[in-house]
Amino acid sequence: MRKIILISCLFTFITLSPVQAETDNSRYEMMLEDIIYTFLSPLESKAIKDYFGEPYLSFFCKVVEVKTKPEQEYRYEITYQFITYERAIMPPYHLFTLKVENKSRTDWIIKGVNVRKIAENEDYTKICRKPMIIL
Repeated sequence: MRKIILISCLFTFITLSPVQAETDNSRYEMMLEDIIYTFLSPLESKAIKDYFGEPYLSFFCKVVEVKTKPEQEYRYEITYQFITYERAIMPPYHLFTLKVENKSRTDWIIKGVNVRKIAENEDYTKICRKPMIIL
């Protein structure tokens, strides 16, 4: 009887291990996206101010693409999305797609901005995700 219980516990552990590893990797990737977003937030604020002429509240959606520049170390082009709110209590107003690149390790510039007004009936939660919270 003990052997059966031991074997079933071992089988359960082996079966669940890959699923847990996959979850940890996706949580790690989401955390890295959040770090990139906070690091690039001054560029986001500039893009919002250039578009609207005043600051707006914003919320991160997702990193769309990351490209490397093979000819130089630590050179990247990042495309990510965020939404803006007109006021804290109003629904999302615009979806920004921001493309940025770095000329050096710390010198980031805006390469392109695409803005789309979000329809009233469009569910922005399908576009965006909540920030990663690690307990």
